[in-house]
Amino acid sequence: MSKKHNQLINFLSNQEQEYVPAVQIAEAIGVTDRTIRNYIKEINEKSNQISIVSSSEGYKLQTEDINMPIVNEAELEETLLDFEIVQFLMTRDDYTTYDEIADKFFYSPQTIRSRIQKLTMNMDKLGIDVAIDTKVFKGIMLVGTEIQKRVLLENLFTSISVKKEVYRDFLTKNFCNWVHEDVIESVLNLVEEINIKFDLNLEFLMYKKISVQLIIMISRIENGSHVAMELSEEMDFKDFKEFEVASAFCNGILQYVIVSESECIYLTNYLMSLHLDLEEPGVESKDRHTVKKIEQILFNIEQAYQVPTYSQKKFKSNILNHIYRIIYPVSHNLLIYNPFVKETKSEYFFSFSIASNIALKIEKEFNVEIHDSEIAYLAYHIQNIFEAQDKKRIKTIILYSRNYERTKLISSKIATYFNELEIYKIEKCSQDYAFQENCLYIGIDLAFTPETEKDVIMIQNGLHNGEIKKIRFFLESQNSIIERATIFWINENNPDQVIQHLLQSNQREQFIEAVMKREKMSYTSIGNLVAIPHPYSEMQEYKEEVIIGINQKAIEWGNELVQLIIIYLPSDDVERNEYIFTEFFQKTKNIKDVMKLVQMETKEEFIHCWNQI
Repeated sequence: MSKKHNQLINFLSNQEQEYVPAVQIAEAIGVTDRTIRNYIKEINEKSNQISIVSSSEGYKLQTEDINMPIVNEAELEETLLDFEIVQFLMTRDDYTTYDEIADKFFYSPQTIRSRIQKLTMNMDKLGIDVAIDTKVFKGIMLVGTEIQKRVLLENLFTSISVKKEVYRDFLTKNFCNWVHEDVIESVLNLVEEINIKFDLNLEFLMYKKISVQLIIMISRIENGSHVAMELSEEMDFKDFKEFEVASAFCNGILQYVIVSESECIYLTNYLMSLHLDLEEPGVESKDRHTVKKIEQILFNIEQAYQVPTYSQKKFKSNILNHIYRIIYPVSHNLLIYNPFVKETKSEYFFSFSIASNIALKIEKEFNVEIHDSEIAYLAYHIQNIFEAQDKKRIKTIILYSRNYERTKLISSKIATYFNELEIYKIEKCSQDYAFQENCLYIGIDLAFTPETEKDVIMIQNGLHNGEIKKIRFFLESQNSIIERATIFWINENNPDQVIQHLLQSNQREQFIEAVMKREKMSYTSIGNLVAIPHPYSEMQEYKEEVIIGINQKAIEWGNELVQLIIIYLPSDDVERNEYIFTEFFQKTKNIKDVMKLVQMETKEEFIHCWNQI
């Protein structure tokens, strides 16, 4: 299948089995609706497992197994070739020509050269510190640490989609030139045994990753290629539960190789990068110097976001333990395993943003690189804090001119009707009354209208339906931010151009650097054609503002296509920011709604469409 065919299939697979009009599909992947109909005809003719059905409402995807990943045969072949090339290069200590590799795998030298160029780009995207060194007249050689070579090989192999029932044969076929078939059989049995013994609850992908790592380990040790794992004086890895699991694996392969202490520590850190389901994640004897650095990070985050990452012992302990455990694995660039990065980034977007700030501070303090997969784990911790806290209510002061007792009675009714209000005080209003910051005022039957810029809702004595609606309307208008947004219809080609265009058009050039800094930490695209750029926050005062851009076409934004851009300049109220990011997610989580929004041609149409979602 072609690339466009797969874009179409992947698009439909995300639509929750709902029909989508051809025009929406066409806009999403950048072709005409007539072309879409041709693509669908071709897909239905060529595929045995996939069919696209139509109705008066549009098209939807049907597969024999809707949970089965959709595999592009050409991409599968290319990934397998990448694996075979890396596997071959790992056995060579000198330079190898393209012709030698071409003869080995029965491809043309031009195809091999092209695949190696793409492989180099993919390694860079993954963040694996391995390179393919090229010398004229000599050829190519794989350079990098033994650890990174193993990580690369395992990642390439486990990214190949294969069903569980044929995995054993597939593994044997592709590693039989490295280890004997009996070794592979023994390793698979060992993984199943350890899984049961330690109650790991391994899902299939983790089962694949561990078994492949063990096979690679056995073969490489046999051939004299050992990992150089610098043992930490500060950290005693025997305190980690993963060390016990790693030791069990090492003892299980003793009949084939002698595993050094460095290899066992490497395996310990590798298991830590998988975030196994172990009962005792805490570490009792922590290095105090490392702990102090982490505590300072959590203190700074609390100061910047008013989220109790430091002051509340339970939250601090959980995040500290988590960060402490991942520092050493990431220092050796072991890719953190997390299959739910995309969902976390979109659904818990504000928590992910705070976690990105934590990650940046970890990188600076410990000289490591943190990827989105680990940021997502940090986001879980931040989200847990938000969900555990009672939502802060709006501090409200009741003002009156006369009859305190009657005012007190009405204030009790107001508190009953509106749970989000905290009646803080009841005070008599005078001409020289001093209004406080960050309070909502409700004036009951006042003799005059106060002259102030503060929020004051004027109601009558009886608290009838009209007065209740007035308060409710005010509260809802405070929560809604889109009405106050500025919207631009633009035609740009990349995220940098979009961000600069929108901020400059709204005279907010001073935020360009901060927004771009946030993008470098982790792209703010969340799927469904949406990105939510916002500034990297570092104790800076912001006035809440939304700038919306609707681009003429969808553009690449990280790993996603984006057409609706919502720039959010946050307030200094962390709960308000959480609310706004949650609203953005709720309003854009369905691609059909987003497709409607990007078709709006005026601000009034856009706001009306937004409010209907």
